[in-house]
Parts: sequence; C-alpha cells; structure tokens
Amino acid sequence: MRLFKLAMTATGVLLLSSMLFYNKHGIACEAAPLLGFEQIDAEIYVDATVSQTERGALITFVDKAKERVSAAFGDMSSKPRYIVTKKSSQFGLNPTGMARSSLTRECVFIGAKGFNVDVIAHETSHAEVFYRANFITQTFKIKPWLLEGAGTYVDYRAALKLENIELDNTIVEKVTMLSDFSPSDTRAYQASRVAFESIDPKTFYKGIERLNEGESFESVFGYSN
Repeated sequence: MRLFKLAMTATGVLLLSSMLFYNKHGIACEAAPLLGFEQIDAEIYVDATVSQTERGALITFVDKAKERVSAAFGDMSSKPRYIVTKKSSQFGLNPTGMARSSLTRECVFIGAKGFNVDVIAHETSHAEVFYRANFITQTFKIKPWLLEGAGTYVDYRAALKLENIELDNTIVEKVTMLSDFSPSDTRAYQASRVAFESIDPKTFYKGIERLNEGESFESVFGYSN
C-alpha cells in the first residue's frame, strides 16, 4: 500500500512537472505582473526593456492589429493578453512573436523584432483561433497551413504579399500536408498564404465552429487532414 502511494505521488509530480514545462509560456502569461511586467493598457504588459515612446506606439499597434483582424474575419471574441519584451530569449520566446493559450486566456508574446502592426495582427489572429477552437479542434484538427494562412492574410510584410510570392503548386500542396514547420521557413508561410486564398475569410470562424461540431478538416477547408 505504501509503495502504491509513493508510486501515485511520483506519477502526480511527474504529470504536474510535464504540464508546467509544456505550458510554461501560458504560466508566464498568467504571472506577468509577478515577473516584472508592467500593465500599460488593458491586457498589455511590458518590461523595462520597452521605452516610454515605444509603449505609446505599442498601444496604437495593438489597437490597429485588432481592427485589422476584425475587418478580415469578423468581430473578435477573444481578449488576448499581450506580453512584450526585448529579452525574449530570457523567457524562451520567439524574438518576433508567438501566441499561446494559458488556463484562462489567450496570450500574445511580442519580441524585439515584432514591434509593428503586421506581426501583432498575425499573432492576434492565432489567439482568436485558439479562443474559438475547442481542445480537439486545436490539438488534432487545425493544420499549420490554415493557422499560418490566416496569420499571413492579415500580415502585410513584403515577403508575405501574394504579388511577391512565386511558388510551384507542388510546394503549396506539400505544405498543406505538413503537421508542423519551422518559424524560419519563409516558403512554408508563403505557401500557407497561397493556400488560404481558397477560403472565404468571412466564413473562416464558421469553419472553425464546424470543426468543433465534429466535421472533418477536409470537408470544411478542402484539404485532407
């Protein structure tokens, strides 16, 4: 009996440690005020690496990013928390930007390379998808090309504009079959942008809802999962 209790305790500790490790960004988001981040606006937190001038610009960037996402896909339902720092490596963050879900909210992390409307809109679109998708949809159904296709749709950086993308259809098809790709793989993001052209952006959220209701990825968005 004693060995059983010890085994159960060890298992519990291991599971908790795993959860904390794999959701460390979500935990950092929830604990932002305790990690030295200062709230400068509703759900916008920055650390000391962000200057006063940059803080003012950041508030404007976030507002414009939200407006861009709403204009593209429909009104946002989520209220992401934005965590901004130039020391992204210190927290294991992408130096440009990334979005994650925590226990109670969606979180957008912005690094030194992400101080612009394009990156913030890109990551905000991810946060909105995470908010709308249930656990099964987010974990097992949504493919990277769809998530990044939506992100690049509201990201107007030159390399992601359709008029600047020249890719073979075979490359686009290959990317739609991937279960993951590197943040440094520009061609994968470009292919995702091209693939997203097959979707009516005004029905994008409805598509996620259909996935939540049990429909297959292929039947909703046209590519096999």
